[in-house]
Amino acid sequence: MPDLTLFALYFAAALLLAITPGPGIFYVAARTLAGGRAEGVASSFGTGLGGMVHVLAGSLGVSALVLASAELFTALKLIGAVYLVWLGLRTFQSARREAKTMLEGGAPTPAVGVGRAFREGVLVEALNPKTAAFFLAFIPQFVDLGAGHVALQFMVLGFVSVTLNTLADI
Repeated sequence: MPDLTLFALYFAAALLLAITPGPGIFYVAARTLAGGRAEGVASSFGTGLGGMVHVLAGSLGVSALVLASAELFTALKLIGAVYLVWLGLRTFQSARREAKTMLEGGAPTPAVGVGRAFREGVLVEALNPKTAAFFLAFIPQFVDLGAGHVALQFMVLGFVSVTLNTLADI
């Protein structure tokens, strides 16, 4: 592991990045507004697990391979973009149906549920190639090559970052 001073610097930088609003927190906010606190918390844990996918992939070198291959990176970007567009379209359709139901005097449709909010959170974050690029650009600066166990150091530092992001989202 990096020495305590380097780890403290990493922690401070990761904390600053965690409290800076980004796509993850906007997704969580949208889920919270649409489905309440339970869905917001579930989506926060979902994005956290999706972030851990990138940490694991980065520690195993998979993310570096994807970023080194223009075709794989483009494919991941397109899959992520299509998924987000699909979620957006579903949200618009649901809002239209709910508005029509409300105008006709019906009850509002129920929230999507915590399970679905969690699964969508995982996919939103796991399909975000910018997260992979971020981890590969940020974490290696704080890995101590001389200490050995580079993959383990990467995973621990990534876990710290994901935990801070999840806590900030919640």
